[in-house]
Amino acid sequence: MGNRLDHVDIAKGIGIILVVCSHTDALPLMWLFMGMFVPVFYFCSGYTFSQKSALGPSMGKRFRKLMAPYIVFNVLLFCVFRHFSLREVLGAVYSRYSLYPLAVEPNVKFLTSGNYPMWFLTSMLVTYLLFYLIVYYERHRTYTIAAYVVATIAFAWCPVLLPWSIDTAALTALFMYCGHMARRHQWLSVSRRWVLLIAVLYVALHLVAGTINLSVRMYGTSVFIYFFLGVAGSFLLLWACRYLENTRAGSVLLALGRHSLTIFCLQMAFIVPAKALWQHLFPDAQTAIAGGLFQMLVALAGGWLLSILLHRSRRLSRLLQFTS
Repeated sequence: MGNRLDHVDIAKGIGIILVVCSHTDALPLMWLFMGMFVPVFYFCSGYTFSQKSALGPSMGKRFRKLMAPYIVFNVLLFCVFRHFSLREVLGAVYSRYSLYPLAVEPNVKFLTSGNYPMWFLTSMLVTYLLFYLIVYYERHRTYTIAAYVVATIAFAWCPVLLPWSIDTAALTALFMYCGHMARRHQWLSVSRRWVLLIAVLYVALHLVAGTINLSVRMYGTSVFIYFFLGVAGSFLLLWACRYLENTRAGSVLLALGRHSLTIFCLQMAFIVPAKALWQHLFPDAQTAIAGGLFQMLVALAGGWLLSILLHRSRRLSRLLQFTS
């Protein structure tokens, strides 16, 4: 997979575990991580960014690497869940879970073929475009960042969820830029006193953060608190993951992190049957958390094994842009 930073892939491994957990009955176990488990992927992308070519070629390559799996995995999930309606296709084009924020009823639901986690890929594509505008035109970065802050606040009042997460892209671009700054200015080298202070502030603010769900533009009590939680949580995770390198736990997380894209996209194809099987075997509602852990295990193992197979096939690997 080329030259990679192990602690970043370990962080992605933890991140994908949390993402899968958020879609299972084990959701209550991750309450402390709701403010960072999605931002960490944007943060890590900025952290590993390297400006090797001009804006146009960089964006073109990014488009191919994200849209190829988006299209292929959507088609695969349509077949798995046997949903072939025009509404499903239009939903995949719109790439949001719903047309309106979740509190609005009646609502229009999209991505109902087990593909609703895939909003992340189109969000990442728009995020990269806005992020590139900062780094490729760095002398204007102050004005660009200020515009992104204003756009985030303004879009928070938008009555609909915009396609491809356009309404949240300014915020996620700032997450990505913070990751880029963390690498450039060696944030991970700060003293442990600063790390402890950031951790205490993270926990304190998380207690008052409210309900957060980036996919449907739910920022909790304050978008500024959410921004701090996303950046601080991502920083703390990356800092801690350096100490997991060359450990057994780290090797497992590393493997998950390097195959997180496939797991992210196809997790529902494993979670849904795993949940049905668990409920058939253990109909007692008191086993919900245990059932959620079972769903996580199946989704993580199944997604990892499937990703291994996809990477071993040259034709499929090229189709999905895994080796480009």
